[in-house]
Amino acid sequence: MGLLEQDQAIVGVASRDTVAEMESFVDRHELADVVNIADPEGVVWDRFGVFGQPTWAFVNGETGEVTVQLGALGTQGVLAAFEARGFG
Repeated sequence: MGLLEQDQAIVGVASRDTVAEMESFVDRHELADVVNIADPEGVVWDRFGVFGQPTWAFVNGETGEVTVQLGALGTQGVLAAFEARGFG
């Protein structure tokens, strides 16, 4: 089994740079297996209250509840965050 359950997903939202730089970041950090979207206008960042990186927004697809967590998490941190929010 992968990192996440079948009904879970991680979506990278890149902002504050050119699309070319965002694509370069994805390549450099080997994130091609993660869904990544470009948000050059910062619309998605504004919606979730993101003002810097790294930031995680956890969205419960059933309730619509959103919690935002600042800082790097690493694999174990992501798994713990999903579990703490009842996503796993």
